[in-house]
Amino acid sequence: MLLADIKEVIKASPAIQIQGQITHLQRRAWNVLLANAYNELPDKEVHRVSVAELAAKLGFDSNNEDYLKDALRELRACEVKWNILGKNNNEQWGVAGLLAEARIEDGICFYQFPYTLRLKLHNPIMYTKLNLRLQNRFKSQYALILWEVCFDYFNVDRNQGETPFIPLKTFRELLGLENGKYSEFKDLNKKVIKSAIKAINDLTDYLVEVEQKRIGRKIAELKFYITRVKNLSVQESVFPDVEDLPPVAVELVEVGIDRTVAIEIANTEWDYINPNALPTPGDYLDFQEYVSEKIEVSSYTSGVNNIAGYVVEAIRNNYQNEVVKKAREVRAARAKEKALKDLEEVFQTKRANMVRQLIQAESELVEHAAMKVVNPIVCKRLGEYDTAIEAYQDGGAVKAYIDDILVKELCQEQFVPMIAAYEAEKARLLG
Repeated sequence: MLLADIKEVIKASPAIQIQGQITHLQRRAWNVLLANAYNELPDKEVHRVSVAELAAKLGFDSNNEDYLKDALRELRACEVKWNILGKNNNEQWGVAGLLAEARIEDGICFYQFPYTLRLKLHNPIMYTKLNLRLQNRFKSQYALILWEVCFDYFNVDRNQGETPFIPLKTFRELLGLENGKYSEFKDLNKKVIKSAIKAINDLTDYLVEVEQKRIGRKIAELKFYITRVKNLSVQESVFPDVEDLPPVAVELVEVGIDRTVAIEIANTEWDYINPNALPTPGDYLDFQEYVSEKIEVSSYTSGVNNIAGYVVEAIRNNYQNEVVKKAREVRAARAKEKALKDLEEVFQTKRANMVRQLIQAESELVEHAAMKVVNPIVCKRLGEYDTAIEAYQDGGAVKAYIDDILVKELCQEQFVPMIAAYEAEKARLLG
């Protein structure tokens, strides 16, 4: 899946409840890197993403590579403790860097998570789905952190949730506040807590409230409540997959477009575009790809106060951006290359499975196929064994040649549908 198409990051509770000095950009960047790598975490140690894609997902100019390098450098150096609220009672306390390493070569960012942390990030027992586009709308790092912590305790079935009481010292650690910063609670409350809560309540379909607990005369602990607000006209969808909207409309609502307008665009599709601006047939796989490109174009535009309005006009008039166009072409080429590779791997697996089933049903097929081998090296190898089946079971060239004879000669009819389907799909991918 392309990074541009990834809407959410599945984030383990230990990765949300972290302590460390991490900036707003660094936290957002780490969320995007995690989303990009999530499906590969069990099998791969090193992940990759183009700088252009990463910048687009974070909503800043991809030409400012130094800005991104600084963020990656700090993530590498950022030492964090995780699960400091102890949400998972079986989870151990731990400390690690957010990234084990990162490098940029030829416009591609390669990165790796620390081994121990990587094990916790995939299929976690406790996790939260976080909307990636929404995180870019939070201008305050404290709002984003508080949002992640609150949503980590949100119960989808009950449409509400609450954190445990959090000691002020622990709360400050969660926010990454340095010693001495906002040391007075009145300053912390005014400049951090209230402003973060206001940002969440303004930008999402959720209401966050705080309860204060005193020990003696001083505020000592905080508890946060989060509730899904019903019947709001146009608000951010944090779980777009559960909304009763077409996929195109969901994507448009996520960038702030009025729900009615989003549904109109989704329903009318190509008819919504000015006739003189219609793209050439075949330029896009479908209308959703067209809309996604226009949303991406908006992230490269500066000086626009109304992004939602700009996206609508970009769709209507087919706005273009060369940087976006080239980046999407590169992604499309890589996607095609990967799809072809995956198709070949699936075909070879199915082919091998069918050959194995045929031999299990009729082991004499190996002897029949061995009699048709003409390659002198393979014939010599066969002669070193008492039976052809013994040579076949040792693998290597003997197995490869016999499999090929079974597929192309002795059992050709059984493989015709499989090969035809493979060739048809390959032709479709090659376009």
